[in-house]
Amino acid sequence: MSTFCYNIYNFFYKKIFLLRIGLLFSNNCVIMNSSKTEFLRSLVMEDIKKPINKYQHKLIVLISTLNYINSTFKQYNQNKILYYFNNNLNNNGQKKATLKTLQSYLYKLEKEFQVTSNYYRHLGENCGTEIHYKLRFSKKICHYKINRHFKDKKEERFQQRANSYHQQTCTNNGSLKKNGSAEKWECINNNSNNKNNKKKKKELKKTERENAQLEKYIKKCEFKDDKYLSILNLETTKEIKIEKLIELKKEENKRERERNKSNRLIGRQQELEKALAETKEVLKKEGYDEKQLETEIQKAYEKYKDKPHFIVESSKYGDLGQIVKRIKKTVECKKKGKKEDHKQIRNNIFSILIDQLKNKVEVKVLVPMLRNYLSNQVDLKYSQVFNNHYYYEILEMVEGKEHLKIEEYEKIVD
Repeated sequence: MSTFCYNIYNFFYKKIFLLRIGLLFSNNCVIMNSSKTEFLRSLVMEDIKKPINKYQHKLIVLISTLNYINSTFKQYNQNKILYYFNNNLNNNGQKKATLKTLQSYLYKLEKEFQVTSNYYRHLGENCGTEIHYKLRFSKKICHYKINRHFKDKKEERFQQRANSYHQQTCTNNGSLKKNGSAEKWECINNNSNNKNNKKKKKELKKTERENAQLEKYIKKCEFKDDKYLSILNLETTKEIKIEKLIELKKEENKRERERNKSNRLIGRQQELEKALAETKEVLKKEGYDEKQLETEIQKAYEKYKDKPHFIVESSKYGDLGQIVKRIKKTVECKKKGKKEDHKQIRNNIFSILIDQLKNKVEVKVLVPMLRNYLSNQVDLKYSQVFNNHYYYEILEMVEGKEHLKIEEYEKIVD
């Protein structure tokens, strides 16, 4: 039943097609003799609907759009062409084009297909450009030329493929090569071979795509050595390779962190040694025993060598201050004893001089004078007390100020 319907459809389709041709010529269509053949061929190509690519179809639609616009508008711009062009594409079930794509098509129609004459004239700054696109032939002939161009391209590509195959399978003297298709007694274009070839191409493309993805991932990881190459050479899936690369990068980062931590710790330990050495020098100048200081400082270093920041960052932590306090309590200070001896000597000399001079000078005046005098003496000695050196110096000071003597003082008070 379906074959019968198909035959009836074919019969009526041919009749209608021949009737259209007869009507066109019976209506006295003015067609030049030289273009009759081309016109008929384009008409045949139009009626016999063969599958064409989208680019070819859009160029044909653009020719029809330009023909309509030239017959409807005297002046127009590219936006108006784009509007009608997209409407026609939409009616034909195709995606809309952008202005940039339209400009590319218009350029190809003039330069590559040579079916239009494109007029441009720049009107000046901020004034735009006036345009006009004239069809160099009738719409049908333009369609024919475009279709003929794509057909020639298709035949040329086919011829190149055929010639390439013949060169691969035939020798210079005309005989077939050993692995030619004639020996296999099969056509290279049979369905089985096509499926195998497509499958191989698909697998090859997939492999190339996965390799490109892996290379991109490796570049992003920035490995420090070439250990990742052994993973790339594994015969396994992309996912497993990526997992192994992730593990390798984690190990590398771990080693890097440990190395950085070790280097940073060494630097901090050097800062710790410097801080403790400075503390030792300060305490040494204060009179603390050097050997005992060395022992205490070494103990502090051993305690804080794995956590040196507690000492180095003394402004943030109080550990260094605690160490200094402990050292001052435990380590003997020599200068402290000397200071106590000096103070005791000064007090003793002060008492002796008070007893010697209390009959010469008023005690209220003598006490601050003696304190000031003894404070200015760097090295106080008992020998200078016994030979009356301090006694006579103070008397000389009092003689320079006669009113400070006890007699004069009493008169003034009376």
